[in-house]
Amino acid sequence: MVDLGVLKTFIAVIDTGSVVAAARERGYSPAAVSRQMAWLQRRLDVRFFEPAGRSIRPTTDALEFALRARELVDEVDRFERYSRRFSAARDRA
Repeated sequence: MVDLGVLKTFIAVIDTGSVVAAARERGYSPAAVSRQMAWLQRRLDVRFFEPAGRSIRPTTDALEFALRARELVDEVDRFERYSRRFSAARDRA
């Protein structure tokens, strides 16, 4: 099973185009983000990033995977908001 936090970090790397910027956004060290990306790539047996000078570039697989990852993360966020409203309504009853 893929960890939701790792998916959020993956999306941050895609969106920022940088491990360092994604680390800053997620509140992690760049080394922690690199470890998460290495774990995800090993877990799925796919290469998501290619070197591009001093930075990285997402592969076609990364961009495709990011679309589904965003859907999943967004759905979980919607469910968490629903759960809070559901719980609050039960507390008022």
